[in-house]
Amino acid sequence: MVDVTAGKYFIQNKLNGFRLFYNDDREELGCFDGEMFEDQLWFISKKSNGFYSIVRDRKHLCYDGCALSMTDVARENSLWVFEEDGDSKGFVRIINKVYNDNVFYAAEEDELNGSGDENDDQVWLLIRKSD
Repeated sequence: MVDVTAGKYFIQNKLNGFRLFYNDDREELGCFDGEMFEDQLWFISKKSNGFYSIVRDRKHLCYDGCALSMTDVARENSLWVFEEDGDSKGFVRIINKVYNDNVFYAAEEDELNGSGDENDDQVWLLIRKSD
């Protein structure tokens, strides 16, 4: 497990360079590869037993075993662990506490989801925004 300092982060996919975003006005969760915008900043904070919450616009990133979504209420399926990628120092896999699936983004299909298989599109860089 990787220990992450609480703060605001851009979450960027190593394979394709896309960054995770959530736009509350449009209720849209996805990935974007252009400029860095405010809707790509996530607040990561440590909870208990090495798990973290990933929050944007007071909503928690969660996973129900089939799809990623945002929720107003923190639940067990909105807790995550960061594991260092064995092949890439400084990069992490984001793994759901309940389902043990990795967050991935497949750019060609424009698919953001979770998967139990380990693939290159599941490796992320946490870019801390200085205050």
